[in-house]
Amino acid sequence: MIATLCETILPCLLSLLLITVTMPQAGALMMVQEQQSASTPSSNYTGQGTPETAQELQALVAPIALYPDALVAQILSGATFPDQIAVANNWLIQNKNLTGNSLTQAVNGQSWDPSVKALTQFPSVLNNMAQNMAWTSQLGEAYHNQAADVMTAIQTLRAQAKAAGNLKSGRR
Repeated sequence: MIATLCETILPCLLSLLLITVTMPQAGALMMVQEQQSASTPSSNYTGQGTPETAQELQALVAPIALYPDALVAQILSGATFPDQIAVANNWLIQNKNLTGNSLTQAVNGQSWDPSVKALTQFPSVLNNMAQNMAWTSQLGEAYHNQAADVMTAIQTLRAQAKAAGNLKSGRR
């Protein structure tokens, strides 16, 4: 029960922490930069309609910005397959008795994208993505159409958290 509670609450707490620590610390310079970025659409936008602004992208990636790079990469790639995210989550729930190598072998037998398969190793993340399908779809679309801008938004949030003293590198 405690493990399940941690898997459910931890992503939410990390998101709230990121928002809480970065908002008061963003000085006037950051606000000016965000306003300029928000009013200037990206030149490398590849989708239809209006691209997301820098501020919109930062809000979109805030829940995952402080995750390790490898997990962020799988989330972003997996979000471009929201239908597979839902299917994989349902499959994982139905096969919750599988663990370790047996889980890996069973997942590898599925026809999902490799990023979706990788997310089965993080059931709370996969479940969160499946339960928030509108967010997952929007994230996947933004990543598909504005990959560089999405990555910039993540790095901006990480820099804000680091400047506020709330992000320490795991490297020595």
